[in-house]
Amino acid sequence: MNSIFTIKHYRLEDIERLEILWNGLYKQSTANVFLSWPWIQAWINTLSTAPIVLTAHQGGTCVGLALFTQRSVKTIIGVKINQLWLHRSGEQAHDQMWIEHNDFLLSEKNHREIRLAMLEYLFKCQHLWHELYVGLTRRDIATEFMDRLPHYREVLSSADFEVNLCNKKHIDEYLSELSKNTRAQIRRTEKLLSQSGDLSLTLAENEAQKFSYLQDIAKLHKEKWESTEYGSGFTNPIFERFHQQLIFEPEPSNVTRLYCLRVNNEPLAYIYVLKDHNAWYFYLSAIKSHTDNRVKIGLLAHTYVLKEAIAQNISKYSFLAGEARYKRSLSNMPETNQKLMCFYQPTLLMSLRELMRKSKHALQNLLLH
Repeated sequence: MNSIFTIKHYRLEDIERLEILWNGLYKQSTANVFLSWPWIQAWINTLSTAPIVLTAHQGGTCVGLALFTQRSVKTIIGVKINQLWLHRSGEQAHDQMWIEHNDFLLSEKNHREIRLAMLEYLFKCQHLWHELYVGLTRRDIATEFMDRLPHYREVLSSADFEVNLCNKKHIDEYLSELSKNTRAQIRRTEKLLSQSGDLSLTLAENEAQKFSYLQDIAKLHKEKWESTEYGSGFTNPIFERFHQQLIFEPEPSNVTRLYCLRVNNEPLAYIYVLKDHNAWYFYLSAIKSHTDNRVKIGLLAHTYVLKEAIAQNISKYSFLAGEARYKRSLSNMPETNQKLMCFYQPTLLMSLRELMRKSKHALQNLLLH
């Protein structure tokens, strides 16, 4: 099977050449916004060392691409092992942008065969890695990796929620698919907020508006998240630079939309959306608190953005990974799943390391009970 594909890897040197290859292949793929060139380029610009490029060619045509960072980490016995991270760095500060729906960039035609050929090549390149991290990725994609790389552990699993907007002509068609309680909360919130003035949803359409929205988003986001375990990304200069590059990317390659829900021109909530093809991906929100607990500003803000998505003939609105009540309430699709997987070479060292890891977790579980 592999004879029809030529697979190779090299250290990235010519980013302009990669951009041409990437954009050309993206047009031939079914890839999502997280594999679009604006996202990938912004990520490359955060790295301190050039990533490894993995390519697949069929004849003279590029049919597969992937980028890996390589890390060397020391085990508890002092032995160093090499890690490869797909479109991530393996460092919290550099990965706070949190890529989802991760995968190789593949030509739609024969994509499974191309992925398998690239995995077989990686499997044979034992000098490159002891551990290979892939994720967050859809469960069905993770399964294809697991079929070829059978030695693995699941690092993280997260629920994923979507809204199907296909054939929706009006927001009421979507709302009718939600629970009676969710619809009541949305209607009550709209009624209560309307008592203070006119409600409107506005889009940042120029650099000045985007800058203003981004400042407000950062302030509100830090107020809510900076005291949590990982903090707000807006206290992380790497995160900020990444999103500034994305948000201020010129049209038509810009993949972002910043919305603001207002009452009497006073901001209530901001919704940051990533877009590609006919899908929108909710990336983050920044919501002002309200003294009335009957007012669910987040539910209403998403409803207004969904109304705009329907007007734009968008077929999918993804809430992305992460368990949250509002995501369950607003989703009209069955819950799916994304995973972060670690694949490892079946050497004696790595097998012993995994055995020690499992024993440690088993002991911790015993002590908890």
